Amino acid sequence: MLRGAVLGVIAGAAIATLPGRAGVVAAVAGALAGGVAGWRFASGRAGFSPWSLAVLLFLMPALAMPVAPGADMAMHVALARGLLDGVLSPAWPGVSVQAYPRGFSALIALLSPLGLARAGLLAAGVSYLVFWAGLTAILESLRTPAARTVAAVALLLSRTPQIFFDWGGNPSALALGLALFGAAQEGPIAALFFAGSAAVHPMGAVAGVLAFCTKRTFCTKRAWVAPLTGVAGLAAVVGALAIFGPALSARETHWLRDYAVTQERAGFGVLGDPANIATALAVAWLLYKRDWRAVAVAAVAVVAMSALFKLAPYAGLYPARFAPMLLVIVAPLWARAAAAKIPLLGPVAIVLALPFHFRWYQSAEPIATFRDLTAIACVAKSTPPDAVVDGAYGDATQWIPALTGRAVTRPHQHVSLFDETDAALAKLPRATFRFVGERLRYPPAIGPPPQTAPLCEGALWKTAQ
Repeated sequence: MLRGAVLGVIAGAAIATLPGRAGVVAAVAGALAGGVAGWRFASGRAGFSPWSLAVLLFLMPALAMPVAPGADMAMHVALARGLLDGVLSPAWPGVSVQAYPRGFSALIALLSPLGLARAGLLAAGVSYLVFWAGLTAILESLRTPAARTVAAVALLLSRTPQIFFDWGGNPSALALGLALFGAAQEGPIAALFFAGSAAVHPMGAVAGVLAFCTKRTFCTKRAWVAPLTGVAGLAAVVGALAIFGPALSARETHWLRDYAVTQERAGFGVLGDPANIATALAVAWLLYKRDWRAVAVAAVAVVAMSALFKLAPYAGLYPARFAPMLLVIVAPLWARAAAAKIPLLGPVAIVLALPFHFRWYQSAEPIATFRDLTAIACVAKSTPPDAVVDGAYGDATQWIPALTGRAVTRPHQHVSLFDETDAALAKLPRATFRFVGERLRYPPAIGPPPQTAPLCEGALWKTAQ
């Protein structure tokens, strides 16, 4: 099965790069093993929906944007460079871990022959294609009619997870897609996809378990033992991260929980007004047709998800990362309400969804411009490998470690490595260069550049010694 093979490649590479010393050779080996396993053992219904090809629009930014939006993406591409160079990340020089979830960066590393900047954009787009594939698979297992088209409409119409692209949360979409696909499997092969999901983003894998429980509860009376061997893959990776991964300090735990409470709020409206209007219309039609059971089941599921959104921060989980699971609840209602076989309903729904896709996905703004990329290429030629570059957090300086291997003074950090990264940055030599990007997307700005001769078309200055 081609779909299983492609997702198996991604999952296998993610698992193989979990050890801190793993490199691109491990990623390739894991990808090959995962692809073979996915091809041989993954299940799914055959079929084709030409209207669902609209999801290929998620790859369009790879042709139109200089880099993927979000400071997070500069970090993930830097981690991919680390896989190629044999270190954790050039953005965090001197930091090492025994295990770390670098599955998304493994995908970037596999695409790196196309250039790291473009590989990051392609990996971001692929993440949403994987989410679509996973949503399709779980909808098929829930016996949703026209699952491929319905999943495409749901993804293109909904604000979440498309809005993740703007700030760089693409690993969450990728992890959710792998976990949803794993939840749709009947046998132990689900372990590959759940483990791969956890190796990309553990929260996404945990969210996928909700789909697994939904399927086992409402769609089958078979025993739970065999399917639970699949979820064991998730437990194995999460356990490995707990034992060998970064240990959260009190400061890091407090930051994580505070961010979950204050910044990652989520509710039913998180899908956006267009998706909510579609859901309201579907519910109204189903009630008119006296299809009480479908509406009641969905209502119970929504209430349960709302409770999860409230409780998740206390467990250190980000509610917004679970929000795309609402599509598993509402998309079947859309399909059930549209079961009247109206001619051309599929393509019309796709066309109506496209403006919202362009609003929430295609209009995202990267922190680096094409001119910045030219200047960064000049930085790679004009500075020694051990150079330290000063610059603002929120401009193209953020991309220097990923694209040149040079250290910067304000790299994007992951909460699990705050303490380790701060300690490593404190040992860096004094910055010998200053870079200024064309666009400051995230404040604050820093002081003016030094009064020395500008280099790289006015983007780089050598600091006075």
